[in-house]
Amino acid sequence: MTVFIQLHHFAVYFYAMISHYSIIGYFGMSDNISEDLTRNLESLGWDDLVLIKRKLSTYIKGLTSSLVDVERNQFRYINDSIHKEKDMLNSLIQRSKQIRTEIQINNSKLLSISEKISQSKNFLGLMEYRLPSEKQDHLLQILQSNQKLLDQKNYKNEREKSEILTLVKDASMKLEAIKATKVVRDQLTSLGSESENISKSLKLLEEEQQSIQIKIADINNSINRLFDARRNLSTDREKYLNQYNQIASQLDKVNARLDMMAEMRQRQRQEYGYGHPRDALFEVKESAKKKFKSGSKLSFEELKLLYSEKGP
Repeated sequence: MTVFIQLHHFAVYFYAMISHYSIIGYFGMSDNISEDLTRNLESLGWDDLVLIKRKLSTYIKGLTSSLVDVERNQFRYINDSIHKEKDMLNSLIQRSKQIRTEIQINNSKLLSISEKISQSKNFLGLMEYRLPSEKQDHLLQILQSNQKLLDQKNYKNEREKSEILTLVKDASMKLEAIKATKVVRDQLTSLGSESENISKSLKLLEEEQQSIQIKIADINNSINRLFDARRNLSTDREKYLNQYNQIASQLDKVNARLDMMAEMRQRQRQEYGYGHPRDALFEVKESAKKKFKSGSKLSFEELKLLYSEKGP
């Protein structure tokens, strides 16, 4: 059971850490890449923009897949693991309470037995000097023979009868003392055996209690690690959502740039037909814009292109 719990704890912790760092490893570089891809959109041509769009779309797809995995698999796995660990913890806590109750009951029994043993030893200590020197068989013979004389009224007078009665009573008292002592000694032996059994049970219970406390500590540590992993996963999810939004924003900019270039191409075709090389007129216009913004001198053709774009 202990080995299973330890392996389970390791598997839970290992999965949580792998999940956390695998996402970081995959998306840790996406910020820089997306930023580099969209840093100078105005200086890029149609083919370059299409390539950037494909790369950003790949990042978006990867982020989406991993976020879904976080929500559907990793969070569920961690939450299920926390639930299982708590069930195991509650089971161990209930067993620990049961053991404490059993220990209290056994301690009460042991105390009661100890008191009885003490009483029995005190009784034997008192009886030790009062036990007759005669053997039990000899006393029994005396009792039976004198009792027979009484039953058969085999005595000469009242004085002899009284002497026989005295012998019977004396033998009876001595026999009762011997029997009582034997009963107490047997009882003392039984109490000693019972006390030994209870002491063994207490030792086993205490060992089990110690083992349970170690397992409880291990499970508490495992639960704490799972909560840490879940908090880290929540933090990472927010980070990846932000990355998703940033990349989506970059993708929107690329799409907007492509739409503008497509519109410009359409206008070029309407104004100049299909004779110009691909993107050539667009690049000339872009160059004219930069010159205009920097205050550089423009040629007549460049001015014409700029003003034709702005309209009348």
